[in-house]
Amino acid sequence: MSSTVYLSYYDAINEEKTKRLMEACAQLLHNDRPEELYILFSSPGGSIDAGITLYNFLRALPVRLVMHNIGSINSIANVVFLAADRRLAVPHSSFLFHGFTWTFAQPTTVPHVQLQEIVSRFQGDESKMIGIITERTRLTEAEMRAFILRGESKNPTFALEKGVIHEIAAANVPPDAPFIAANLP
Repeated sequence: MSSTVYLSYYDAINEEKTKRLMEACAQLLHNDRPEELYILFSSPGGSIDAGITLYNFLRALPVRLVMHNIGSINSIANVVFLAADRRLAVPHSSFLFHGFTWTFAQPTTVPHVQLQEIVSRFQGDESKMIGIITERTRLTEAEMRAFILRGESKNPTFALEKGVIHEIAAANVPPDAPFIAANLP
């Protein structure tokens, strides 16, 4: 039994992958009983619902959680990343903050009430995302609203200054450490 178990995740955040990642984490905790779960993480983002669910799941785990940005953390993946108690980034990594989109099937007829529901959903998702990010970092609500309007990629120095990460460091998995790749089909 090791005190730290390592897991890598380089994939999108969607419903199916979130379910599988949650299952992998639960199995690791059950089988290895680590004190710390260390995730080497990079993601292009994806579903807001899946990201918020994964954030809350990771926050609930009964272990110390470390996330290490090993590439790029984009969109809702920033929220997932912020679930960690300790957050690091390799020197040549990035964080992309931007607004939301909605995909309509073509051709689509949408009644007024459904458009209102979509706008309400956007506003609710925006509030949840901004709330988590401003609670877990030193980014302000005004900064986040500006990112939502124009989108912006940030480097690890910015992330360190704003409390997105605690340290810029190379990623190193110790030899013989328990390690799984959670890149799930």
